[in-house]
Amino acid sequence: MTIRYALRLQFRPDQDPQAVARELRQLCRAGQVDEVILFIFAEELNNGHETLAEVRSWLDTIRPWKEMLKREGIEVSLNPWVTVLHCDRGRQFKPDQPWQPMVDWKGRAASAVVCPLDKGWQAYYKETLALYAAEGFRVIWLEDDTRLANHAPLDWGGCFCPLHVAEFNRRAGASATREEILARIAQPGEPHPWRQIWLDMWDETQTQWVEEFRRVVEPSGAHLGLMTSGPHMHAWEGRRWARWWKALAGDRHPVHRPHYTGYADMMGWNLTGAVAMMDMNRVVEPPGTEIGPEIETAPYGWSKSHRQTAFQMMLAQVFGAHRHNISLYDLMGNWPSEEPNHAAFLAEMKPTLNWLSDLFPDTLRSRGVGCPWGEEMVRRKQTKPGATWRDLYCHPFGWPSWLGGFGHAFQMRKDETVNALGGDLGWAFTDEEIRWLLARGLLLDGPAAKILVERGFGKWIGLSDARFITQEDVVYTAEELTDPRVTMQVGAQVKMDDRACTQRLMQGKVAPGAQAISVLRGPKQQEVGHGVIIYENDLGGRVATCPWDTIGFDGSQWNVRRAAHMARILRYLARDRSLGSVGDAPWLIPQFLSDGTRWRGVVWNAGPDETATVQMHLPDGMVGPIEATQIDAHGRRTPVTWNNGTLHLPQPLHQWECMILRDAR
Repeated sequence: MTIRYALRLQFRPDQDPQAVARELRQLCRAGQVDEVILFIFAEELNNGHETLAEVRSWLDTIRPWKEMLKREGIEVSLNPWVTVLHCDRGRQFKPDQPWQPMVDWKGRAASAVVCPLDKGWQAYYKETLALYAAEGFRVIWLEDDTRLANHAPLDWGGCFCPLHVAEFNRRAGASATREEILARIAQPGEPHPWRQIWLDMWDETQTQWVEEFRRVVEPSGAHLGLMTSGPHMHAWEGRRWARWWKALAGDRHPVHRPHYTGYADMMGWNLTGAVAMMDMNRVVEPPGTEIGPEIETAPYGWSKSHRQTAFQMMLAQVFGAHRHNISLYDLMGNWPSEEPNHAAFLAEMKPTLNWLSDLFPDTLRSRGVGCPWGEEMVRRKQTKPGATWRDLYCHPFGWPSWLGGFGHAFQMRKDETVNALGGDLGWAFTDEEIRWLLARGLLLDGPAAKILVERGFGKWIGLSDARFITQEDVVYTAEELTDPRVTMQVGAQVKMDDRACTQRLMQGKVAPGAQAISVLRGPKQQEVGHGVIIYENDLGGRVATCPWDTIGFDGSQWNVRRAAHMARILRYLARDRSLGSVGDAPWLIPQFLSDGTRWRGVVWNAGPDETATVQMHLPDGMVGPIEATQIDAHGRRTPVTWNNGTLHLPQPLHQWECMILRDAR
């Protein structure tokens, strides 16, 4: 398979058309670009919702460039930057745009972000799509503002406007105010039926207008593409993905541009989040989806290195990308030829990305410790007194950060051997699904364990009650590892004093048969509570309950003692089976993927220290002989010697570089 570069660019309408054409032609040739995605009225050139006359003017401007690119054999797509609008930034509705603004849960109205239920705006946007469709683009993109969250300056976003309140009341047979609806949506205990009605309303009304938009575009032969935020954010607005793909693509294949990593250079610990985001998107994408992850630099200039950009492109390729939707240049019309290093970088990386695309087809799926989540999680979460709209959010990245950071492969779906639940995800699954997890190996953090006890599952995790303590209740400062089965040294201690993950700790009454394999100690070394609890239940499963909160991960837990502790807990849960891990150095993060026959692996170095040897623990099912290849930040590939589970590198593996593993199949 040949990977395709889709470069996202914008030039100004006042620029010399011939000069722009020369720039585009030169850039595409030098960077081996296969497609240009032309922005219109994006970012600095955005003035809110453009009038139809302004839209026509933009299309007149870009038409010569589009036709030139097509003659050069370059595909062309269109990326209008506005559907409902990302954020106000001082923009206003125009005099002929008497639309309902988006309203947040506190009642604040935007000045230019529009409520997507407004019929006048929907009619306007259909007219703009008809103009776009007439131009013969490959894809017409719905931007990432096609969502309800993250519309500054609103608190969270919306929309909780009178149109939505009225539609909700129609569906619910009620006559409630916004405040009354929110009070029921976030009420303590079992979710009120109104939460389901409200989220259904949001999802169904959004997919209705997405389908109408697709019907405008479809006769032209163009695809309606969708850029998305993280699936966890869309769960907050009730999104059900099967409905969205059908609305977006009808009977054709969906075209997807998922967000998965930062716009500027990031610290190494963020890598686990990028892996988790890509895998979550693979969970929701149906077979046949055109996968084109977004690789973006913002703000413009030197905010993201080519080294980290190369890593992000390789990560996208490991997850089966078909295209790379790339933003390397600003959107103000400055000449790309003034930054020739970008085109040279793209050309340099393409052979290795093509090589990776052959090794990692989109039929492969991640393997490792299961970190399941679900699009229904916000619908099911129970809240406490005083909860607001923001308290409905469920964070899915707790255990992925811990597991990946300690060198263990993970997947954002269920595993048959070991799974991990953290934070509010204890609410995300039905009773039957929880029992399924409990019948295998299950790793819990404190908040998830407390939820399971509240739900009546305490007898299967070895706890008969659960509560939280803070340092205001008990002065705990360290966790001592007391069981020789799960520690390098009996008596080793890990810091628990006033860290993000230890602001509250779960404590419970330990049931007969359950064992504490560590204890909490205070500043005088007195025992003040239990640490990790392990238990083998009558469903046939093994459970390990950690008292801390995985969402609050911080550097105090990045140490060799905690790494060894976690590795041995996982080995206990897996009954000595291997799900895939890497040792020898911090910040080495592995991935393993399989289609049931072929196996592939990756080891990423997310840390600033280089390494020359790596100890691998292959997952059960991945058998030798293993071929290993090192890839540096320039895309250069070098064979690596495999010797009975140890990789001996011919040159040090630096940060944001990787090694690729493949079995003989």
